[in-house]
Amino acid sequence: MRRSGNSTLARRGTPSVGGDLGNQEGALQDLTVIEGSARMGTFMMASSKRSMKIHSKTIIALAAGAILLSGVLGQTAQAVLLNESGTSILADSLGANTGPEALPISWSVVENASLIYTYTYTVNNPVGDVVLNNTGTPTSTPEPVDAFSVGFDTTAPGAFITGSQTGGLFDENNGTAGLFWLLFSVNPGTSSGPLSFQSDLPPTLGNANAQDANPPSPWSSNPNGQQVPVPITVPEPGTWALVAIGTGLGAFLRGRRQARR
Repeated sequence: MRRSGNSTLARRGTPSVGGDLGNQEGALQDLTVIEGSARMGTFMMASSKRSMKIHSKTIIALAAGAILLSGVLGQTAQAVLLNESGTSILADSLGANTGPEALPISWSVVENASLIYTYTYTVNNPVGDVVLNNTGTPTSTPEPVDAFSVGFDTTAPGAFITGSQTGGLFDENNGTAGLFWLLFSVNPGTSSGPLSFQSDLPPTLGNANAQDANPPSPWSSNPNGQQVPVPITVPEPGTWALVAIGTGLGAFLRGRRQARR
């Protein structure tokens, strides 16, 4: 009876040195199994916690990245909408680009959310503008401005949105020569109303002309005046570079797809 009690205790508790060898070995084996199971459970719990921490950190990082990216894209989308304005001076037929004989043209280019550009010009006839005689000597006759035109190829794709030309007494699309407006006489010290049109293309600089009642044009961008914004109908070198890069990238991606097949 005493041996049996010691044997049971040896198997369930800490091995006793005083017990027989068989009972001690059995108790040691039981303890080894219990300790091994406990360590395995602890390892699995620790692994699970680490996995949960990694997943939660990854989710938080991805969410933060998505929010940051959306903010950057939103700012970029707002930044690309163009809204520019300024003044260009057209020189008279004798080359004067200052004083009352020069003709200021106010302009603006505004891009809307649909990526359409509205080009607007206003002719400002200075106080003191008078008709010049053939020698360039000023007369006492006030000189009104009767017409205005801008030069670009309206037949180029996207250059001119049909029906968008407004302002003036009469307007005309002259194709490759550009757009023309016949004005109510703009007398010295007054301005024309807005002369506008719309385009799918962004601006570059082009020539403008204005006329009085006696053509040819007494005011012009060329050679001594300043140019005005007009739609860009011929790609600039930077645009050609982007086109070349895009074409090369497309060819590269197609080659990779064919190689995978």
